[in-house]
Amino acid sequence: MTSPARLGYVDGHHGQVHYTVQGEGPPVLLLHWAPSNARQYEHVMPALAAHGLRVIAFDLPGYGRSHKATEGWSCAQMAAEIAVACDALELPRGFAVGGHLSAAVVAELAILQPERWPRIVLDGSPTLTPEQMATLMSHFAGLSPLFTASGSHKTFVWDMTETFLSEWDPDYRATPENIAIQYGFMGDYLQMGYAALRGYLDPAAPKGGLATYRAMERWPLVRSRVLAMTAEREALRPGHAAAVALLRDVREHCFPGSHPLMNPARAGEYAGVIAAFLAGD
Repeated sequence: MTSPARLGYVDGHHGQVHYTVQGEGPPVLLLHWAPSNARQYEHVMPALAAHGLRVIAFDLPGYGRSHKATEGWSCAQMAAEIAVACDALELPRGFAVGGHLSAAVVAELAILQPERWPRIVLDGSPTLTPEQMATLMSHFAGLSPLFTASGSHKTFVWDMTETFLSEWDPDYRATPENIAIQYGFMGDYLQMGYAALRGYLDPAAPKGGLATYRAMERWPLVRSRVLAMTAEREALRPGHAAAVALLRDVREHCFPGSHPLMNPARAGEYAGVIAAFLAGD
């Protein structure tokens, strides 16, 4: 029987980094999508632990319960802070999994410390042209946390959460049956804090993360063996082929339908693909 997950903090260079850990065996890092936190993997962690892995899910700096001293940070800066957190947990060598924003963070970890991360998983690789990224971001047009006379700021968190969940899963619509899912992600979103929310949507705010990331220039620098994952109905699927073409040592997997990470019933399927890659030749 898999032991229950445990929570903790470690020191980074700029503040404390929160993590969740479960299982015993070779260490595998899970880095969440934005704007979530380690909670996104709550169903996947026990499934991976059942494969004989020690699973460590960090809240990225700026998200969840990790420190918020990250205004304008690049993906490389986030990776450097996670590397410090890994030192604090005495993880000399392991595997790392990241999706969307954190796919870029995991890639930067591998570029920074190639011997430490022999295998990585890039899930929904953000390999989009500026035009494709602009199309993706256009779905959030008109949503802003800024105070308005119309009162739109009062419903912003609900509206924004429903919008990004429908990007992650095209079938998603808020209903009485999934209201707990909606509120869970609303809580995750609010943990970012006002400055980070404004930075994501306000053109005048300092930019970092995927807004300034150049995946097509960075992927060829990754020397680790890579599993590039996507799904048939995945918002970043248009960039998948480009990522596969640019990565040196890559395998790929496409999940049928919507992304399984959004469906607790498919946690075993998701974990199984990752565990098989990490254990392979």
